[in-house]
Amino acid sequence: MSVKEKRIPRVLSIQSHVVHGFVGNKCATFILQLYSFEVDVINSVHYSNHTGYKVVKGSRLSVDELRAIFQGLIANEIFEYDYILTGYMGSGELLAVIAEYVRLIKSKSPHVKYLCDPVIGDNGKLYVDQSCIEMYKSVILPLADIVTPNDFELEQLVGSQVKSNSDRYEEQVLWQSIQSLHKMGPTHIIVSSISAAKLGGKEDTLQMYASAKTSNDQYQTFRIDFPYIRGCFTGTGDLFSALILAWFHKEKNLISACEKSISVLHQVLLKTIELCDSINIHNTCGNELKLIESKTAIEAAETLFHAVIIDTNIVQ
Repeated sequence: MSVKEKRIPRVLSIQSHVVHGFVGNKCATFILQLYSFEVDVINSVHYSNHTGYKVVKGSRLSVDELRAIFQGLIANEIFEYDYILTGYMGSGELLAVIAEYVRLIKSKSPHVKYLCDPVIGDNGKLYVDQSCIEMYKSVILPLADIVTPNDFELEQLVGSQVKSNSDRYEEQVLWQSIQSLHKMGPTHIIVSSISAAKLGGKEDTLQMYASAKTSNDQYQTFRIDFPYIRGCFTGTGDLFSALILAWFHKEKNLISACEKSISVLHQVLLKTIELCDSINIHNTCGNELKLIESKTAIEAAETLFHAVIIDTNIVQ
């Protein structure tokens, strides 16, 4: 085995940071380092805590500061990565600069994979400025290899509703929306945590939908069902995207990466519930993910849930 093959994989992770708790880079760095990645971190915000608390203090990264960081890495010839991971940005201007340097990284190293978690909003509420949505659609998605939107973010990106009415989803419409997202650039798409009840399934079940575009322009599509855990948590999306990156690298297969990732996430939430004095159902204050206490389960990565392959004709 050559020296290059033995090299530890390097990740550039650009997302939020909190002093207290586990969201954004605070979450992703722990996961990726635990799985033996070298992680270079750029913080889009530096906050005291996540926004589920009544008071949030800190600062946001400016465009000039972001560009200066990139230029410093380039000047020292340490701007070489195997993976790029982005999460919460907050402004279209930051995304424009990120796109510029993602192109540069990929031009030098075509093997680099870019996982974009398009943090736009959830439950009908936007977290970011409208400029971010337009930047994702026109500039970021064409560069991304893997994207991990929730159902609301999927709707924002494709510009149409996944729901057939106010309460229910149509599975065929969902797959068509995923295919529309494929046409914007990403080869691997994962839509997480849709209530099965919205698709005519069980009330206590969540579903993940995923699609991988193959080399012959076919689609490998599948669904994973997993139990709904009652509670309100912050950082689960950041945890999930880091897990997907790690297990996609290890397994080289989207199905097994999703099976591993959702299984680990489920065990982290169970450990969080076990160790919390009480779980707040309606807000996220105090429901901090127990990542350190879940270390053994994260490393073991027991597969608890398995994919169901979907007939690709449904998305044609």
